[in-house]
Parts: sequence; C-alpha cells; structure tokens
Amino acid sequence: MSWLEDITSSIKYIEGHLTDELTLEKIAAKINLSPFYFQKGFSILCGITVAEYIRNRRMTKAAIDLQNG
Repeated sequence: MSWLEDITSSIKYIEGHLTDELTLEKIAAKINLSPFYFQKGFSILCGITVAEYIRNRRMTKAAIDLQNG
C-alpha cells in the first residue's frame, strides 16, 4: 500500500469509530504501521496530528448533534 492509501484507510477507520476510544496504537495496527511512522505520515499528508483530527471531527459531530436536537 502507498502512504496515501494507508492514511485514507486510517481516516475511514477513524470516521467509523469516532464514538469509540481511539488510540494511535489501535489505528496504526489497523494499517500495519508503527505508531511513530503512522503519526509522522499522517501529519505530513494531512497537516495536523491524528489527535487534532479526531478532536476536530468529534467537535464537528457534537455541534451537528446539538443543532439537530
């Protein structure tokens, strides 16, 4: 797999498990990378850390839930 495919797969996994407890180790294991290399690659390709991405997505989901009642 290429880096782009790996990161895309990890984002799909994150999106499907936003309400679960997500750790860097769990996500990296899903795409067979070490947590260090996964974090590095994610940051380079996305411009933010994995933790920032998860936090931003959860905040967006919470805002949408609040708007919808």
